Amino acid sequence: MRSWITNIFVVLFLTLSVGSAIGQNNQVDKTQYFNPLTDDITKRLPPLRVLVDSASHNSPTVKYEELKAEYYYYEQISAAREWLEYFTLNLDAVGGRWGYDDWSRSAPNNDVIYSNYSNLTSWRSAFASMFYVRMPIGPVIDRRNRINKQKKWIEISLTQSEINKRYLQERVILIYNEMVSAQSEIRIYNDYQQFTMMQMQMAQNEFLNGEISTAEYTRLKEIQTTGAVLYLKAISAFNKNYQTLEVITGMRFNLITVLR
Repeated sequence: MRSWITNIFVVLFLTLSVGSAIGQNNQVDKTQYFNPLTDDITKRLPPLRVLVDSASHNSPTVKYEELKAEYYYYEQISAAREWLEYFTLNLDAVGGRWGYDDWSRSAPNNDVIYSNYSNLTSWRSAFASMFYVRMPIGPVIDRRNRINKQKKWIEISLTQSEINKRYLQERVILIYNEMVSAQSEIRIYNDYQQFTMMQMQMAQNEFLNGEISTAEYTRLKEIQTTGAVLYLKAISAFNKNYQTLEVITGMRFNLITVLR
């Protein structure tokens, strides 16, 4: 009896767990889709401040200038230590075995030649140390100036980094607003396109019945075509700004636009 009750509880638990997991997956999948005609893009993306900060953090141009500033900082340290190059310390130590072969001839009385040959071996070692200071006048006087130049390079790089950050801020804001504007245009041109399509259907019936001329029918067809083109351009502008914003910010928004 207890085993049957236990099995029933196990089956109910697994059923509820699977149902809950399927419901969560469906909810996640549903939130990934975005319809510009009904949804608001500003509510589906991170706040604009977060997008701006992410663009600055992931920007290679900003990172490049920061690395240059760090490099010039190390150059400043090297310039401050250049005076150590004017001091020199030499230490020399020599040791080993030397062999000598000597051979000589002499004729002291100009009639008898004397020859002498000798082979000598000696062990020798030598040690020498030397310390001297070389102080060129020009580099010594210009030392402070070289250090200040490296400091200015650091300031230049940091200033350029700030310029790049502000440029990114302006670009992110511009692209973000253009994307929001493109969504508004999608809605406007969608309504306009539906109206022109309905008008075109009426005009087609009237043209077949001979109620309007060919010129009037052609004019209405051009209006309908223009509305369709503007609608597609608005969708293209929205998608372009959406993708560009992902690249600049280094973020994946994971929204699937149902309009293509």
